[in-house]
Amino acid sequence: MTKLEKMSDKQLALRMSKYIATLESIKVRAEYFSAGECPRKERDELIADYVSTRDSLKADWQYLNFNRNSGGKLLWDKYFPSVSEAAAWGLYADPEGEFDKEYFKSIDDALDRLTKYYSYDYWQIIAEL
Repeated sequence: MTKLEKMSDKQLALRMSKYIATLESIKVRAEYFSAGECPRKERDELIADYVSTRDSLKADWQYLNFNRNSGGKLLWDKYFPSVSEAAAWGLYADPEGEFDKEYFKSIDDALDRLTKYYSYDYWQIIAEL
């Protein structure tokens, strides 16, 4: 497990940016495939990305929830609340289910939580400092 409290603000911002970008990618691919046939290989990749992102968010939340001893302001004021809310309220749809309203809402709920305190653009700015 990555020691999140040891990460610099730049590393945290890069990690958050990756979560947001991955979720946006999942959403775009799912929208594309919902309009027609989805080849098995691409479907499997989409499922793997969804599950991996969901599990990583939950792992970050659990790790930070039990390791509150150190870390910077960005970690505790922005990163932790975003990750904990996304883990609790997002990505709840069946990853192997249909690309339906619930599937897209679960992604949107996670994205809303991840960008609640800082937008994707702002996370990107911090990552590039």
